[in-house]
Amino acid sequence: MKILKTLAGNYDLELIDEQLSFLETMEAVKGKIKDYYVSVLVDLRDYIVKVNIDEKTDRSKINSLLDELKKEFSGIKKAEVKKNYIEVIVDEGKSKKLYEDIESILNKIIDFLEKEETVSCCAFCGASPEEADIKATQVIKNESEIDYICENCHKTRLEELEKNKEEMTSKKENHILGFIGSLLGASVGGILWVIIGALGYLGAVAVVVILFGGIAGYTFFTKKMGAMGSALFVLASSIVIATSHFITVVFHFRDGLRAEGVSSSFFEAAEQLSTYMSLNPDVRGSVWFSPYFLIALLVTVIVGILSARAASRDSKAIYSVSRN
Repeated sequence: MKILKTLAGNYDLELIDEQLSFLETMEAVKGKIKDYYVSVLVDLRDYIVKVNIDEKTDRSKINSLLDELKKEFSGIKKAEVKKNYIEVIVDEGKSKKLYEDIESILNKIIDFLEKEETVSCCAFCGASPEEADIKATQVIKNESEIDYICENCHKTRLEELEKNKEEMTSKKENHILGFIGSLLGASVGGILWVIIGALGYLGAVAVVVILFGGIAGYTFFTKKMGAMGSALFVLASSIVIATSHFITVVFHFRDGLRAEGVSSSFFEAAEQLSTYMSLNPDVRGSVWFSPYFLIALLVTVIVGILSARAASRDSKAIYSVSRN
């Protein structure tokens, strides 16, 4: 937020800090720099810079400028012309001096547009300020957006949002397919857990891959995730975590047997360990009450609660729109 505040102060831009829910927020600045409509929106670790242009400016010249910017600034993740605006995405993690980079990128783009005598028009249809009333349309949702557009394009955007909302709410969620997809997706991380653990490292670090895979697998088959879907995702991820943890323990148990001169296959070691666990509560406790295993489960539950909240709103396509 500090960078946005500095931009707002130095260029007389409006600072936006709004929150529709825990996950649906907007942190941005918007306004005019030398008569050019400009906005900078924060999306996690990305800073999305937009500058409106017109239909007349030579796109090949703009693309040449963007190619030069990508060579000069290592933090640029993407730079392209969309409809009637330039969009540059700067990665906070890759940028050496984030504020200086964003400021320099803005200045270079605007200097170029001034030389080309470009007029800042509606970002979508290209209507000029003389032809239409151009204002900032702000949409706060899971992936918030801000665009300087005319009244007609604003109405069209509202219709698109409402249509998407109707489609999302009418979609039926196949929980069985979603659960299977979540198991398959999480299993990618589970395999990674076992490989890392078998090599003697902390396999629990793969829990991130398990969680992302579980969510991706569920939504791949169902296209949406409601509250029940979030619960099934937690169940699937927990099953994969428990299975991966047990397999890793078996590998270490087998290594221990071999160190004592006892030759044993993986399945023989698994059977022997299961027998020890059933007869000895201490052995059972050391396996299932491992701190790393419990932390992985706790993280899964927390992510499940957060995803349930987000999924419930996303499945209803909840959003907030303002224009000024």
